[in-house]
Amino acid sequence: MATVRPLRYSEVRGEAALARLQVREFLPSDVYAAAELLRAAHIRAQGSAPAGSLLGVRFFDARACRELIETCLDSPRTRGAVVEDGSHMCGYLLGEKQLFGPQDFASIYAEPRSIGVPLQGHAVAADANAALVYETLYAFLARDWVADRFFIHNVSVSALDGASAEAWSRLGFGHKSVCAIRPMRPLVPRPRPVWDLVIEEIRGRDDDILETFHRRLMTFQVGAPMFWPYDGEADAKVRDIRAEAMACGEGVAFVARRGGEALGSMLFVPAVFLSPLLVCERMAYLWEGYVEGDARGVGVGSVLLDHAIDRLQRDGVEWCSLHFVSGNPRGGNFWRSKGFIPVELTMKRHVDERVAWTREFAG
Repeated sequence: MATVRPLRYSEVRGEAALARLQVREFLPSDVYAAAELLRAAHIRAQGSAPAGSLLGVRFFDARACRELIETCLDSPRTRGAVVEDGSHMCGYLLGEKQLFGPQDFASIYAEPRSIGVPLQGHAVAADANAALVYETLYAFLARDWVADRFFIHNVSVSALDGASAEAWSRLGFGHKSVCAIRPMRPLVPRPRPVWDLVIEEIRGRDDDILETFHRRLMTFQVGAPMFWPYDGEADAKVRDIRAEAMACGEGVAFVARRGGEALGSMLFVPAVFLSPLLVCERMAYLWEGYVEGDARGVGVGSVLLDHAIDRLQRDGVEWCSLHFVSGNPRGGNFWRSKGFIPVELTMKRHVDERVAWTREFAG
């Protein structure tokens, strides 16, 4: 039987009166109403999407949204909740316990023992008070997560929906990473480099320089102010995934060299590392981009990106997507200056573990 907790008050639908609102466990039968909420929220977000883009166009249909939600529910580690006003669903939230090991590929981007809420794992009705609905949903689920010693909570929210991001910020979540996209067409006049670079294109095979630059990129992100953890344990899995993508022709890399010395690289793969709600037709994903320290700030990254855009555009690619670490302001400024527009924020809250010592959770 589903747990039901009445709310003490509600302005979820603009009403000042005490509420009929209730929060309860997500049931299998809720997937239909949740899919309608997700579809409507996704369509609303398109109003702020980059010009010319149609993000996840197939999810303008509730049936496709239902498939996304059902995929979330397929995991036995997923738990969800809904807020209702009578028979009207005002919002839902689905979070999954992440239990992968440090050697797993996912450990590079998410903590091995954490809660993950994907972009498709939540939505709020247009006429609802997003802050109150999310507060209620999160409080309902997070108490048990914390009691189970899951103290790190990650939620992906639309950067195109300010109310959603603000609601999670009020709950103590800060920015962790950003997903951004841009069209492949040139956006601004290109400065000429002050010295010649040779851009090597790598297709159909992996290359040792890509492994070297992967390790240097991850090591760089350990430093201040990023402090992104890296121990190298997942490197073998990264190498396998990269080698497979390159060997089957789905991946392509560009390496900038001067006098034979490699100064930086950019690796592109299909757009599989972001929510389906964010994927455009003919989109590539810039998986890793790196420039050596003494070559930064002098145009190497710009030349690499411009060359890659030209080349991929000739292959029929129309959009480029990527993620960058929120704690790397220089990197974020570079990508924004190159026309990348944020479309998703991954937000993180690390609950103080000392709460587990209190009477409420220790008993």
